[in-house]
Amino acid sequence: MIVKIFPSTKNSAAFPAISYNTGKVDKAKGILKKVSGFGSLAAFGRVRPEDYRNHLKMVSSANKGVKYPQFHAVISARDASYSGNDLTAIAEKWLGGMGYGEQPYLVIYHHDTDNPHVHIVSTRVSKQGKKIRDSFENIRAIQELNKVLGIDEKHTASADLEKALNYQFGTRAQFRLILEVAGYTLKEVEDKIELIKFGKKLDEVTWAAVDEKLNSYDSVPDRKNQLKALFHKYAALYATEIISERGAYTSKFAVALRDKFGIDLVFHASGDKPPYGYSVIDHAGKTVFKGSEIMPLKQMLNAKVEPQIREEGWQTAERVNQQRVDYYAAMLKAILHNYPDVIQGLSHQGWMILRSPNGFSLYDPSSNTAVNTNDLLSSEEQRQLRDAMEQYTESLAIPGISVLNLTDDADDEAIHGRNRRRKHKARTNTR
Repeated sequence: MIVKIFPSTKNSAAFPAISYNTGKVDKAKGILKKVSGFGSLAAFGRVRPEDYRNHLKMVSSANKGVKYPQFHAVISARDASYSGNDLTAIAEKWLGGMGYGEQPYLVIYHHDTDNPHVHIVSTRVSKQGKKIRDSFENIRAIQELNKVLGIDEKHTASADLEKALNYQFGTRAQFRLILEVAGYTLKEVEDKIELIKFGKKLDEVTWAAVDEKLNSYDSVPDRKNQLKALFHKYAALYATEIISERGAYTSKFAVALRDKFGIDLVFHASGDKPPYGYSVIDHAGKTVFKGSEIMPLKQMLNAKVEPQIREEGWQTAERVNQQRVDYYAAMLKAILHNYPDVIQGLSHQGWMILRSPNGFSLYDPSSNTAVNTNDLLSSEEQRQLRDAMEQYTESLAIPGISVLNLTDDADDEAIHGRNRRRKHKARTNTR
């Protein structure tokens, strides 16, 4: 389970999160689960979005020094077994720990993605006109959620440390890398290293214990050969161009390996210069490799995407039975409505979206079948798919055909401006 507090925006004083979330409710994609602290407003038979907004503005006006009064957060569960009631109860306890328990707030349950989640909207100004404490807010948000869920941070850190020591690694730097990817900041103190997260020390390990593990290092040649084959296969399917996102480096190839196989690529760079190398953390095989052992960086960057699409002999809607067409229609609708992003849904099915002079088609490589989306979607759903493609299209050089790689689509941060792509980041390192 994760918690995120959305950053403030210039129009924060207008409380745009109210319209966004009530809009979800109006479209039957959300449910208003909890209204608290709005006083006499609850006596009205029908409360409009502007009523909630005006009340929050009124409370916020007691402190003109708070320029960005909107408080907007989301608590999301990876486990679909959490119901809207479960998440609402968690949100209420979490708000109390964050200092918002007595504030006017709304809790809205969203059920339009695979991951059930609730949005929380309130004001940063208390009813007494004081600003709600926001120092170390993001760290406290995680700590308070952990308290609500009964998670012992130190116990988790100890478990992560034990897992890291069970990996095969050839250098101290590779051991550090395992923990850094897990989100820990490491601090060397004399003969040991301390694990720091949420701004505090959670555990420590001596270098002697690390070196003892180093002495038993096994290069795992069989696994190395498996990874070489895997890298060559997927470097022909996903772009390997390295991009920088907020000072960290990644690529579509790296994201595919992480999401599909639990393999992290950690690129190493010096200052603002391009990466000079990378490491491979194979979580499935519990081994860390130098990238050059698997595929030299230069070779990776020179890899060319070669989509295996055979237009000749395609099976079209007229050539497949109606049951198969109905299956494609149902699954594509599910991808549009139930997945947090379109590319994730297509990836799970192993499908692509193609664009040709005849419009858009769903392509199934396993059967070399291409079905025009006009035969699968309603006009409104076609519009949704077209909008997604307009924002996230990258075409490959295939005569008359474009393979549409629909990267991460609009998420719940759309309220904060242009739809942003989720950041798939590997840490920047100078090793």
